[in-house]
Amino acid sequence: MDLAAAEPEDVLSHSDLALIEALQRDPRAPWSQVAHALGVSAPTARRRWERLSAEGAAWITTYPGMGAGLVAGLVEVRCRPGTSDDVAAELVRHPRIVTVSAQTGDRDLGLIIFAEDLTELRRIVQRDLGSHADVLHVRSSIMTRVFREGSHWRAGVLGGTSREASAGPTATVARQLGAPTTRAVLGELERDGRAPTARIAEALGTGEAHARRSVHRLLESRRIVQRVDVTLDQPHWPHSLALWMVVPAGQLDEAARRIGELPTIRLCAALAGGASNLYVIAWLRSLEQAAEIEAQITRGLPARVLDRSLLLHYYKRLGHLFDDERRRVGQVPWVIGDPPD
Repeated sequence: MDLAAAEPEDVLSHSDLALIEALQRDPRAPWSQVAHALGVSAPTARRRWERLSAEGAAWITTYPGMGAGLVAGLVEVRCRPGTSDDVAAELVRHPRIVTVSAQTGDRDLGLIIFAEDLTELRRIVQRDLGSHADVLHVRSSIMTRVFREGSHWRAGVLGGTSREASAGPTATVARQLGAPTTRAVLGELERDGRAPTARIAEALGTGEAHARRSVHRLLESRRIVQRVDVTLDQPHWPHSLALWMVVPAGQLDEAARRIGELPTIRLCAALAGGASNLYVIAWLRSLEQAAEIEAQITRGLPARVLDRSLLLHYYKRLGHLFDDERRRVGQVPWVIGDPPD
């Protein structure tokens, strides 16, 4: 039985992937800089990106980072039979529930929640999820450190030096997501990751030089994070494998570092408050790769896999919404406003 995905035509060609990687290095780089990496003119690079974006093949995602002191919750939800699509359709409208996926195994839905603090996370888990008529079970843990995530991933087709972002800090910093400058910049970049400095300056009520410095400071400190996402309706990485692992506490950092060096890793995060202390998501070219990739991840490490799951569908991924055909159809920004009371 052939479990490999059939390759669609004209989806993310080598030149498309090169453009994507050039922008992954710096999503707000001038078109002249992007063009230089590709060996094309700046207008050509811009037109190609506009085509990919218009087709929904690739886009820039902007979101609050661990550097801003947010609390990131990993939540598993089990629903009444036949209701998971309806539950997901409700949950994707919540701005703090940034990711909603359908998963195999002992859960129907997997969620990632970006809350401003533990109180807000508790309110979402207990009120919005725990009291839902069609939710049978909720299990949650907290991501205490992100060693690798989507902003670190590269398409892997360009040579040269890559602008790598550092992983999030281990310590919780002062609550900075509520700062007017942070929220204003995040709001503009959520709508348009390459928003002109003039537009950001207008939102801040400052000059362009100050706005440019503010954006640079927020991105460098990872209070705001940007990455280039690609459609899953393509043959390169159409599937995702999630692993819940246990690693001795004293060896967690080293194990996570080694796992994060694998090119297929999309997320590697330390967890607290549950049976597992390490969560990993890897991209797969085919379902047949699942066992092979799991073996690569655990090889030579004092790690035990407690549970595993295949991600069947993203209803929402870091604020972006998808239909049943995996096409991007909308967005629910994190800073759209305060969650419902």
